[in-house]
Amino acid sequence: MKPEESEIHQTRERLRREAESGGYHLNPDPQFTLGLVKGLLTNQRRYGYRACPCRLASGSKDEDL
Repeated sequence: MKPEESEIHQTRERLRREAESGGYHLNPDPQFTLGLVKGLLTNQRRYGYRACPCRLASGSKDEDL
């Protein structure tokens, strides 16, 4: 099941606020950033946690930290 567009944009906005509150910024390329957010949400559905889509997840949150 793919994430809904509204969920993707809400999550991106929440991540942007969290990053900026810590002095960071999301990647300025919106397509790249949305791709990562989609991957995080897909992994949330698969594994029960938001494993970074930039690498293979093991399925164990402790191992993937």
